[in-house]
Amino acid sequence: MSEPGDPTLQVTCPCCKATLLVDPREGTVKEWKEAKDPRKSADLKDAMKLLAEEKARVDARYQEIVRTDKEKGATMDRKFKEFLEKSQDEPPTKPLRDVDLD
Repeated sequence: MSEPGDPTLQVTCPCCKATLLVDPREGTVKEWKEAKDPRKSADLKDAMKLLAEEKARVDARYQEIVRTDKEKGATMDRKFKEFLEKSQDEPPTKPLRDVDLD
């Protein structure tokens, strides 16, 4: 930390939360202190808890994707059957050729 007579400024980086000691006269960084990462300071019990939460979150997301995919498949089957019935009701037509347009 800077002393009362020392003209250094203590600044916290908004991006990485590190503490910087800056000399305003020279415009240079005199000292840099890395911010403590709460993930690194967690103990084993917290790590197990975090892993369990992550697993639950991943499982929930997977189940949501599976459910959405099943709904999408059912919707596609329903649309296919509708179009199939619609196409069976209409008589088949002869396709238009380029020669027919002349």
